[in-house]
Amino acid sequence: MKIGSLTISNRLTLAPMEEHTNFPFRLLMKQAGAGLVVTERIDAADVARRDRRAMRLLYTQPSESPRAAQISGADPDIMAAAAQVVAELGFNLVDLNFECPIRRLLARGEGGALMGSPERIGKIVDAVVRAVAIPVTIKIRSGPDADRETAVEVTRRAEESGVAAVSVHARSVQQAYVGGPDWSVLARVKQATCLPVIGGGGIREADDAVQMLAETGIDAVAIGRGCLGNPWIFRQARALLSGGGRVAPPNPTERGRLMLQLIEGEFHLYGQPLALRRLPRMSGYFAHMLPDAASFRDAVRQVKNLPQFRRTVRHYFG
Repeated sequence: MKIGSLTISNRLTLAPMEEHTNFPFRLLMKQAGAGLVVTERIDAADVARRDRRAMRLLYTQPSESPRAAQISGADPDIMAAAAQVVAELGFNLVDLNFECPIRRLLARGEGGALMGSPERIGKIVDAVVRAVAIPVTIKIRSGPDADRETAVEVTRRAEESGVAAVSVHARSVQQAYVGGPDWSVLARVKQATCLPVIGGGGIREADDAVQMLAETGIDAVAIGRGCLGNPWIFRQARALLSGGGRVAPPNPTERGRLMLQLIEGEFHLYGQPLALRRLPRMSGYFAHMLPDAASFRDAVRQVKNLPQFRRTVRHYFG
């Protein structure tokens, strides 16, 4: 798949997830087989003024290429300025978020609030495309709610403004993450545009990715919550798509190794105090397969430093 001048090696991408898709997480998913990885959504105003937290979220290394940074906002000039920072940092793509259903974003007229204003989205895309040399992509939903499907119109406006690809989450903004996705909207968007279309929503297993591609005719699949504690979903889906058969999940020792790589990366990125606060949630994703998962989670809550966590992993994962 090509996005502008950029070649993506396979049809599986990492979906941006708030508080999750940081550098260690993205690197792990890249190593597991994701063709493209994306940062979490970051406020464009913070990026434009190079806010310290925003710049930490934008930490990147060439080892995770190709990679995209996702920004959100409603002001074309601020979005353009933030996109320039993204390009300066070495990202291969800048992704514009017009789908986030978080209430504070909707109250500011940003994220998913813009799905009701295709013309405004077109103006924002136009400003960003003019500001940077790297390809610009957008992330959208089916529409504001079940009664208004604006995804096709938004895609057409964005295409006229020079966007290079569109990623569609197959739920409405109002629906957020409740209830099942409607994959048929992905097919309608694909039929309406010549752009590469990436679909997302409801991908929990490798078979789901294969089914979405077959049913909708889209170009690629974005995997979000399905890869939490399950990075091998990318390798499994790639094997199915290439006709190579099924890939078994890793044994407990390998699961522990992958989890430890992620956690060590978080300690390096955030420092010990913040990494420890994040530790129960991030390690907990990998624990569901343990027969004594509850005991592991209790032990993690007692961890005071990285060496102690390493010992805990060896004890429970071998």
